[in-house]
Amino acid sequence: MKIISFFNHKGGVGKTTLVYNIGIALAKKKRVLFVDADAQANLTSAAIPVTNVESLFGTGKTIYSCLRPVVEGSGLVEIISPVQIRDTAWILPGDIRLSEYEEFAPTGWTEALAGLPRGFQVSTAFYRLITETAALVSAEYVFVDLGPNVGALNRNVIIGSTGFVVPLAPDLFSLTALPSVGKSVANWIGEWEIAKVQAERKKLEFGFDLPPGLPSPLGYVSQQFTVYRDQPAEAYKHWNDRMPVAYQTGIVEALEGAGSLPPASGTSIGEVPNLSSLVPIAQRTHKAVFELNGSEARGAHYTRARNAIHLFSSLADEISERADEVAGR
Repeated sequence: MKIISFFNHKGGVGKTTLVYNIGIALAKKKRVLFVDADAQANLTSAAIPVTNVESLFGTGKTIYSCLRPVVEGSGLVEIISPVQIRDTAWILPGDIRLSEYEEFAPTGWTEALAGLPRGFQVSTAFYRLITETAALVSAEYVFVDLGPNVGALNRNVIIGSTGFVVPLAPDLFSLTALPSVGKSVANWIGEWEIAKVQAERKKLEFGFDLPPGLPSPLGYVSQQFTVYRDQPAEAYKHWNDRMPVAYQTGIVEALEGAGSLPPASGTSIGEVPNLSSLVPIAQRTHKAVFELNGSEARGAHYTRARNAIHLFSSLADEISERADEVAGR
């Protein structure tokens, strides 16, 4: 089972749309679990009708319900059955109350660095939650949607990930966020190694496996389907051409210094074109773009929607192959 996080410090780059469409495409071949680890819960809204989401909140069937015992200090992670959204796809719904774990997590990290058992309980909570939930449905791949920040919650997810994908938009701010991502992940890798050394030195024993703590930079996906549709072609080309070098220096080189190597297949995973009005239609119907029918997307839009399966299947195959490669090292 491979854990693949989608992560960028810069928001507004179409991350959630990308996660959902690639994951649903992959679910046509593999068993996929989505984990909504963004407190905004946009992935949950994309996958599940709002009335059903309200019911999940009311019955304690969200990701916060799983983490609440850890936050309150009353017990271990509570595992619940994820919501099935396709024959071979499930989602662990998000929750705005994840912010409570975000506030609590830094203390746990500090305690783990000091070799205190409670710190490891807190810092590994997400890893244990993801692996145990994936085991319930025999998921082969887990896609985690992370918020646009380098906070404690994202740190705890990333250290347990096989690798991470960076969605990029063709603009200055998307590219200038890359060094922050690379530096943060490199620091997290180094600090987690210190924590594991402390645990070994103190001969701590746990009833669970510790996260490996060496996520690989799987690559980036350039996209333009949510923003910049009115941007001049020259400006788009300018920023798009700068992506390879910006990613190489900001992410790959920073992580190589921390011992985390990228896949051999290069930095660019692929590019998603402007899908215009198809994205909001898909979001309203809780479908992937390529699942839209003739009454939801008409005429030329329907043809584009159907053809999108080739694009997202290609991205899904590339990401899964890269994750397989780095996991097999």
